[in-house]
Amino acid sequence: MPVILTQIIDSISRTKEDIVQEFGKGSHEDLKKAISELAKLKYEIQTNKPLTKLVSKDSDIKIYNEFLEKQASQEGEATHFNTIFLLSECYMYRRIKESFVLTDTLKEFDYFRSFKKELFVSCQKALKIWCDYNVELFHKSFEENWAGYEDKLHGLIKVDLWGNKNDLSLTLGRVGDMSHSHDADALEHFILVDDSKKFLKDLVEISVLHGHEYIDIVLDNAGYELLTDLCLMTAFTIFFRKQGDPCQSRFKVRFHVKSIPWYLSDVMEYDFNWMLEQIASNEDANISSVGKKWQDFIRDGTWEVMPHPFWTYPCEYNMMPDYAPDLFELLSKSAMVIFKGDLNYRKIFGEKNWDPTTSPKIALQGLELRLLAIRTIKADIVCGLQPGIAERCEKEDAKWMENGDYGVIQYVLAKQH
Repeated sequence: MPVILTQIIDSISRTKEDIVQEFGKGSHEDLKKAISELAKLKYEIQTNKPLTKLVSKDSDIKIYNEFLEKQASQEGEATHFNTIFLLSECYMYRRIKESFVLTDTLKEFDYFRSFKKELFVSCQKALKIWCDYNVELFHKSFEENWAGYEDKLHGLIKVDLWGNKNDLSLTLGRVGDMSHSHDADALEHFILVDDSKKFLKDLVEISVLHGHEYIDIVLDNAGYELLTDLCLMTAFTIFFRKQGDPCQSRFKVRFHVKSIPWYLSDVMEYDFNWMLEQIASNEDANISSVGKKWQDFIRDGTWEVMPHPFWTYPCEYNMMPDYAPDLFELLSKSAMVIFKGDLNYRKIFGEKNWDPTTSPKIALQGLELRLLAIRTIKADIVCGLQPGIAERCEKEDAKWMENGDYGVIQYVLAKQH
């Protein structure tokens, strides 16, 4: 966490002239104030100081402060090394945001934007590969039977899994090599649970037979991972739009994004739209045509980008009915909710040391949604493994729960049709 704060301070210091040009002369002094606050936060973490209450007027501040009070009443005063990691980590990112909210000129400044743009720039080779693939999906007639198309979707889900490995909060801001991320067959050994075939079977039944019109996907990282998310959602959109059932012409995808800068590379609405604009304006004809098609999906309502403050609360998702009833009602009516990435996984199943063989339904702790979790493992929480799998991984790699080299595709039908 202190290393991440150092990365942010360094990035701001390097680009301060550009920031001042965008936000005005007054932002020069505000940058100094924000950097001072970040340095203070870094010191507090390194010296295990208490998590102090947040002071800005934003709507989520009350929720954060209530969590701090609750934690103090249950386990004593929360400090950075002596509280639930989910709370400590979310608190750090929320404090970073507050450092800018308390300024006059930088309230809307996205201090992670340069990191996220670099992620996109780094995936140009993959962009060409996947846009060429999407052009085939767009232009060929739908002649394959379900079994043939199911194989395509199954492969894209695996690609989407390994796209999640590209996470700047894991690499401490360093953009990694993604050259092997789309070689799903070579990585088969590292997928510890693969429920994608059962998920696809039920998705068709729920969507086509029971009339649920939406797939919801809760996004994680910008750059290459967002590209793989878009490819997967394109394949779903084309399949359901070509079924011949008039009700399926209403089929839509809702992309759920963060409302504030989060975990270095998490997608916000601006990042989503910026990436589509970059792709649509590319000189390569295939790349450009795919970007424009994706923009058409946004314009005609087939796709929708939905920010919500709940995604950056410090709570687990079984608390959604209490803290975000509007969002829970929306997701409850979805054909399926796809949760991407490690933080979503931790919030779905809770910051608990589950036995790795624990049933995912039990680990959900009452969260009633139809969901698919697509996640490379970067934290010490996992459930739903077959007996012996965790022990095998421990022998292969002592850090198998930290480095993102292993992944799971876990389907849980915790809500009936």
